Amino acid sequence: MLDLIVKNAVVLTMKGKGIGLIQDGAVGIKGSTISCVDDSTTLTKMYDAKRTIDASGKILMPGLINAHCHSYYGTLTRGVLTDLEFFLEQGLAAYMETMDINKQIISCKAFLLEGIKTGTTTYGDLGNNYDILASIHEEMGVRARLSESMREMPWNISELLGGEYVFDRKYAEPSIKVMNMLLDKYGTDPNDRISAMVSFQALDYVTDQLVLELKEVARNHKAMIHTHLAQSTYECDQVEKRFGMRPVDMFEKLGILNENTLAAHLVYNTKAENEKAAKSGLNFVSCPNSWGEVGCIPPMAQYLYHNGSVGMGSDEASYTGVSAFFDMKSGHLSANVDAFNNHVPNVPLSMVLRAHTVGSAKVLGMEKQIGSLEPGKKADMIIINPNVINMLPILISPLTNIPQNLVCTAMGNEVETVIIDGKIVMEDRLVKTADEGKIMRETQAAAEEAAKDAAAYYKKLPEAEVLIRQRWFEET
Repeated sequence: MLDLIVKNAVVLTMKGKGIGLIQDGAVGIKGSTISCVDDSTTLTKMYDAKRTIDASGKILMPGLINAHCHSYYGTLTRGVLTDLEFFLEQGLAAYMETMDINKQIISCKAFLLEGIKTGTTTYGDLGNNYDILASIHEEMGVRARLSESMREMPWNISELLGGEYVFDRKYAEPSIKVMNMLLDKYGTDPNDRISAMVSFQALDYVTDQLVLELKEVARNHKAMIHTHLAQSTYECDQVEKRFGMRPVDMFEKLGILNENTLAAHLVYNTKAENEKAAKSGLNFVSCPNSWGEVGCIPPMAQYLYHNGSVGMGSDEASYTGVSAFFDMKSGHLSANVDAFNNHVPNVPLSMVLRAHTVGSAKVLGMEKQIGSLEPGKKADMIIINPNVINMLPILISPLTNIPQNLVCTAMGNEVETVIIDGKIVMEDRLVKTADEGKIMRETQAAAEEAAKDAAAYYKKLPEAEVLIRQRWFEET
């Protein structure tokens, strides 16, 4: 007896090299695991279930995977920090210096709520205070690989731009304690719904000594490293000033340019560096919406051309949404700009869809657990109702347009049901693991308070880019 059967759906298994379309498919779930995948007639003859969902006219596919994100502040800063030259060095500093843990909890809840509502089931989430925020991921029923991000500098470093950075270990010590707590409590087993990784923010914010220490911690705990690479011109400049080489070569020297490291962005790499990183096995996460804001193109097409492992993520909710469908649409467009500019093949739509499922599972070290609908894998899946004007027409045979429309025209609110670890987390658009109205009210109130604190911080700076932009908005 199975616990749940979803039948009569257009099933996209993502098994193999394509999308694994089954025109009238069904999936059976036992506990937290997928027990069987077949056509509906065969599966329902062979198995009974405690509950059956008839998904006629709907799409059943693996849950989407956000391989790189920061839930702990982004939803409270949304819009305010958009389109900034000094996003990290000045804009974000105001919020990081003034935001307390209660606001971070609210931001995390809002981030995960938006993700669930748009079909994301797994998060590669990193930042600060994740010993506390991990409980939010647990409560809301999502799957996550969490990491506490290290830096040996304060957030406000605007006065250091142009010079060589100065480091102080005291800024990393609290995060080191949290990292050890995460590793001890949750471990690093990708079979667990919540597990931990090891992280430093980027090479320009830490010493090489700390990176080597964290590499040893990762080795001892059999953990992956989650970080950023070539995410700013300042990073490239600082690494060259300190070590006489660029970030990719420094990763290699430190022994972390390999398949045990997940690195986001890579937007300031050269073509040769992207090729080197891809061939090394380094796992890459493309976050196209966040970088499109400042005119940068993640090297997705280059990476795939060199047989690299590619996942997708939202990065900051500060200047984008948490919908994986938005990321896939912009990801497809930006990948083909990358292809055009670098004379490599375009990225097919099916590869973009795979990047947010099996691709993201692979870069998180979870390809044996999630990312495709196969017996033995975790029962993480979503049911999508395509009977909305932006998804019509719905074609299956003799020609199909379903994967194309999922990438190009879906918005995310077509997701009706979300199943994670065999449990129904959202059904008929109603999230069962959270009070949506309460989270929305708390988010609005916390964001207003955070904005007041940030504005006061900006006013103390000699010249605040955020306030300059705000004045521009008010001009007539």
